[in-house]
Amino acid sequence: MGDCQTRQSEIPPSELKSAATSNTVNSCSPSPPSSLSIFHEDILLAILGFVADTPFEMVNVGIEPTCGQSTLTHTLPLVSKQFHRLTKQHDFFWENALLRLVKKEHLWEEGMRRLVFDSKCDKIRSDILERNHNRNRRDKRTKSNHSQQQQRAQPQAAAPQSAGAPLPPQMSGTNNVNNLTTIPDNKTKEKALLKQACDAVEAYPPRNHFATSSGIHQCIYRSIVQDHLRYQGPVFYMPSAIRLGSPYGLHFFEPRYRLLMSEVMAPYPVSARRGERISPMVSALYPNNNLRQNGDDDDIKSDLLNVLEQNQTLLGRYQLPTFIHAHQSPLRKNTPATIVQVRQCVVSRDGSADVYLEPIAYIWIDEVFERPGTGGLFEARGIRMGKEVSTSYEYYQQW
Repeated sequence: MGDCQTRQSEIPPSELKSAATSNTVNSCSPSPPSSLSIFHEDILLAILGFVADTPFEMVNVGIEPTCGQSTLTHTLPLVSKQFHRLTKQHDFFWENALLRLVKKEHLWEEGMRRLVFDSKCDKIRSDILERNHNRNRRDKRTKSNHSQQQQRAQPQAAAPQSAGAPLPPQMSGTNNVNNLTTIPDNKTKEKALLKQACDAVEAYPPRNHFATSSGIHQCIYRSIVQDHLRYQGPVFYMPSAIRLGSPYGLHFFEPRYRLLMSEVMAPYPVSARRGERISPMVSALYPNNNLRQNGDDDDIKSDLLNVLEQNQTLLGRYQLPTFIHAHQSPLRKNTPATIVQVRQCVVSRDGSADVYLEPIAYIWIDEVFERPGTGGLFEARGIRMGKEVSTSYEYYQQW
């Protein structure tokens, strides 16, 4: 220790000062420019597009399929400020990702069609509300004017009544519900569907819509993930072998599963709980709505029927009662489970139920929890498997 202090004290002060000055200059000097800074921004976007995968795009790769991490959201923004700005402010990556996924995976194509369908339904609901509001306002005004005319007619029987005539109602047009922008013939099927989704979101944003830093394609991506890929519902837990499209029957007698069936079937008519055919339901539109039968609302009815006829497949797949059948143990994160659809249901007086179920999709469980006050009924959130992953999962189930 003493030798070190002696040697350091032997260094001339002038050399110490010059060394300190050199270190100060080196620390303040700017870092050399990146080799990527010589490229134009459009070229950088094209380069990054080759490595910028999006959340759940690589869901079939890796140990945890529900993590939702990707290079676009968790890696590239941390490389540099320039990469952070490019990935956060450009919609280019999300648009290309949607085109890739719709072309490669039917799950994403179906999710985009659901987005368009939901937007059209929201448009029709809005038209019905506005029509009924204008009609109620007109009826009140007509009733008020009629009473005033009666009061005036008593002293002056021949008084003109034109001043108290009701004004015609202001009705909103609904002819443009299905008139999405026409797609040129040279556009691919994926681009045409994406264009329809963009038009639908611009006309009527999704219910969970919030501002994004990139643009409309990121909004579409998030909506598909939240409303289609993700699924949440009550859980029936019983290990068994299940295959998609192979119906099976169960008898529910435990109190927690009686509650499950009561909640799942609550929106549907009483006939659906008595063994009759279960028809698809669209909230506030089908089969019940506030449209009149005297011909005043025929334009809205026509639009509604067109939307329903064009989306029969979606109605039969996503507008029927469903829940989760956890058929593999343990019941925890990243364990496969199945979304099952209730095709027929007979509920007895004691609450027990005989049900006929059809598996429609596999999911990876993302979170599972017990609902308090339900006697042990679990609820789970999960991510749908794609077609290739579902096929591989069914194959390995056989062994």
